[in-house]
Amino acid sequence: MKSVFLVKTPLQLLNAIEARHHYELKKQDCVVILMADRKSQKQLRNLAQAVDEWGDVLDLNDAPLLFLDPLKNVNADSLFNNFWKLKIFNRSIFYVHRLNRISKCLGEVEYFFVGYARYVYMKHLVNITPHRKIVSLDDGNATLELAKERGFSPNNIKSLPLKKKIKLFLRKYIQGLNSNEFSRLEFFTIYNIDLDRKDSLVKHNFSYLKSRIENISRTEEVYFIGSPLSETGIVSKSSLLENLKRVKSYYKGKNIVYISHRRESEINLKEISRELGMKVIQFEYPIEYQLAMKGPRPVVLASFISSALDSCSLIFGDTMRVVAFRLDLVDSPRQDEINSIYDSYESDNNSKVVVESNY
Repeated sequence: MKSVFLVKTPLQLLNAIEARHHYELKKQDCVVILMADRKSQKQLRNLAQAVDEWGDVLDLNDAPLLFLDPLKNVNADSLFNNFWKLKIFNRSIFYVHRLNRISKCLGEVEYFFVGYARYVYMKHLVNITPHRKIVSLDDGNATLELAKERGFSPNNIKSLPLKKKIKLFLRKYIQGLNSNEFSRLEFFTIYNIDLDRKDSLVKHNFSYLKSRIENISRTEEVYFIGSPLSETGIVSKSSLLENLKRVKSYYKGKNIVYISHRRESEINLKEISRELGMKVIQFEYPIEYQLAMKGPRPVVLASFISSALDSCSLIFGDTMRVVAFRLDLVDSPRQDEINSIYDSYESDNNSKVVVESNY
């Protein structure tokens, strides 16, 4: 019986690797389905190819719509396979049909590991496929929000914008999308979270990745993890630059390398490089894997907010100082949400993330 991992982001895939080893699943019995959007696709594929963890790896966009088995020979260089990989077929309108075909090929599934339990296409595949258990993989702050939602409301469709409600309605009644909420979830997580009675919790601390950390070079540079803060409306671009100037002053005399997030705009990254004189780079792999297996590894890892602070503090422990600089959020429409993240760092006795407000 197969176990299936559904992932949208590199962090979800990293947690999928941990889950496979924690649940002691055999490689040949595991299928990973990549469901990334355009901005996450490159890093997700790089990590999937770099590790030898799965019996089958399938990119949902590459799954054939007709004739061929979507779980077999998907990477074969054939006329049919190349045809289905044309850009015209890489649209969400084809997802339900692709997932229906994948479900038939899977048969009954032992575990479904879902990277984003609110994603309608993950819900659809799980709901139409016989299975024994559903496990939610960590995805940073989204995991904390999901746990809260499941504690207060079994169905969050009312909170959706009207446009998304209409799209969901059409997919449901025209395409047959099954986006029903999961009745029960097991959270495989690094976080201390309160759960609804119907759900369960399995804690982990990246023990598998920690066991494989390579002995690689160290650097005295400060690595600062970027986030799409102005792109998502958390702070303005001018406020972001001002906060970064304060961080640069805090580390006066040290070189700061800015690790860009895949969702940051090129315009903003160029401005950070030009205005602050910071070297801006993007890693080939998720930062946790990059620092553990590829290097170099910094003595200090910092950010404003990033799920990588949580995971890296667990993975590297006292060998790396992990710092969260508290943003000036006076004019931010999301200040309560972001302040709760900083508060969780400070209230968790087990957290090794240092919150720095005086800079």
